[in-house]
Amino acid sequence: MDEQQAIAAVAKALESIPEKNFSAWPGGWPDQIGVSLVDAVFSIRAVYKTKHPAKGVLGRAKLFRDAYPDAANDLECLRNLGEKRIREVMGNGKTVGRFKSECIIEAADNFLSLTPPVRSATHLHALDPDHRSSYTEVKGLGDVTYEYLTMLLGQPGIKADRMIRGFVDAALKEQHLAPVTAETARRIVAAVHAAERPDVELQKFDHAIWIFQRDLPKTTL
Repeated sequence: MDEQQAIAAVAKALESIPEKNFSAWPGGWPDQIGVSLVDAVFSIRAVYKTKHPAKGVLGRAKLFRDAYPDAANDLECLRNLGEKRIREVMGNGKTVGRFKSECIIEAADNFLSLTPPVRSATHLHALDPDHRSSYTEVKGLGDVTYEYLTMLLGQPGIKADRMIRGFVDAALKEQHLAPVTAETARRIVAAVHAAERPDVELQKFDHAIWIFQRDLPKTTL
């Protein structure tokens, strides 16, 4: 695949996204690593936001933060809650057959076992390979939601999930180009952002694409 052709195809597709989308990013959870971890893991193949304030991943994450404020930015407090308390608020969602709450506890334990430990938001560094592997070595978690975790904490990033990949692949299909991997989709979106909308923060750019793709009629997905 000619990556420059792919970038041009996605840049053209970008013209269909309403301008309002570029200011719709909810803002994440800066300085709240516990809530960010809960949000990132429960966002895996889930409805993120609904009209009901207590439903969807975002609504339940807010309830979780209010219920356990000491765990909002403290992974030791989060781990000590145990997975059942997380499940009571966030639900019984699973990833690769495991309760997402179990994955959260394991990831928190991995972060805390590092030297130095990752306990609060200021300790997590997106590009540190030990930090990344502490998350991705948990069965059911991977690179895409690790980057999303860092985005929720305020670091620039792209969550190359099925919505972002769907947008990229649809744009490529229009130009008779083959679909791409998550990593290639991420690279293409980053290039389009730099070329077309450097005025928009990367997280906001990513989210603009995400909600556009989410809101397409199901028959076009």
